[in-house]
Amino acid sequence: MFQFPPLPPVLTIHRQVAFAIAGVFAAIELVFQLSDLGVLAPQLRYETYAMFSFFDPWFDRLLAGEPTPMRVWWSFLTYAFLHGGMTHLLMNSAAFLGLSLLVLRIFGVPLYLVFFGVTAVGGSLGYGLMSHAEAPMVGASGVVFGLIGVLKYAEFAFITRRPGQGSMRAFLGSIGALVLINVILAVAMGGMLAWQTHLGGFVAGWVAAWIAVPRA
Repeated sequence: MFQFPPLPPVLTIHRQVAFAIAGVFAAIELVFQLSDLGVLAPQLRYETYAMFSFFDPWFDRLLAGEPTPMRVWWSFLTYAFLHGGMTHLLMNSAAFLGLSLLVLRIFGVPLYLVFFGVTAVGGSLGYGLMSHAEAPMVGASGVVFGLIGVLKYAEFAFITRRPGQGSMRAFLGSIGALVLINVILAVAMGGMLAWQTHLGGFVAGWVAAWIAVPRA
């Protein structure tokens, strides 16, 4: 019978990894803020977006086999380190840290880093395949929902492999709550929410965890 091991305490290395990545998010946004205030070179935010954010039009050209700049390839990952302001940064970072610490406790650092990369790419693919927006897409929310996908698969595996322990109804209710949250946020933000990134990240996280979790 499969059994998940008990959660170890939050180790220092786990905290260091999670806070180091969140620190990179914060440092980049701080530079942008200083640029916006005129302390650093003006337009730095938008010049960085042009180089490292994810653009759906470029992705469409890539799918069509048309010439595309090299920056398209690294933008599948680098967009996740950029944010659209302090509020965006704080919301994503708070969720990112909480989820990261839990995933790190369960799966360890190497798998966590794999999950980070896979869910970031999954988020950009979801956005590229389902969105037709012209604006750049930035933010760690694809990774955030990807880590939720990792944890939700772990919960699903536990429920299905340990009959009588855990509630499938509660599990499905939590999935429904995630959908509802995205609908509410999309309406509240006037369609500016990149729900496609959230969905792509979640699916990538679920699949990555399905591969990583032992079958027996």
